[in-house]
Amino acid sequence: MRSLSIFVTLAVLLAVFPFAPYTPATAQVPKYFVTVEAGVGDAFIFSPDKIILPQVPVILNVTLKYNGTASQGFHTFTIRDSAGADLIDIVVDPGETNWTEFTVESTREISVNNETFTVQTRGGGVLFLCRPHVDIGMVGTIAVGTEVVLRPELGLFLRAYWIGLIGLAAMLVWTGIAYFIIKSSSRHFTDHHEHLRRGLP
Repeated sequence: MRSLSIFVTLAVLLAVFPFAPYTPATAQVPKYFVTVEAGVGDAFIFSPDKIILPQVPVILNVTLKYNGTASQGFHTFTIRDSAGADLIDIVVDPGETNWTEFTVESTREISVNNETFTVQTRGGGVLFLCRPHVDIGMVGTIAVGTEVVLRPELGLFLRAYWIGLIGLAAMLVWTGIAYFIIKSSSRHFTDHHEHLRRGLP
């Protein structure tokens, strides 16, 4: 009867502190925000003309801000696939701001609406350009480097990791407790103590 109550107690404790095997959580894709100025005064340039990402994949949120003179006309932030079709294309007129968001999978691929495309590249990175002014050099690059520190949220991953460790530790502790409780309540252990008390071997 005593052994049965011990096992019931152990089962209840393990139910309260269940063993949670470690399973890696799906890493969350971090998000990076950048503002790109289209035109700087009279210059037909992007500022910055190089977006440095610390890792891929990353969700890139680009805000395009018109910063040129009104005489320049409209500007665009455009990314084209390898065949020359526009995948990303936002437009700003003088005084306007617009934005877009997409996932940079690598220095040659981006994902738009859950579909991955191979894109045009420049200097080892994803090429972006201004459609009406590409012929006069209004282009830029999305590259991967270490100039920007991006801290993704790893809470979900760490939570699963620690739950697994705590569950394993709890199981080992309760196994040890059950072993000593069962051993101390066994007839052999009791008889041995009685023999020692009487001075018997």
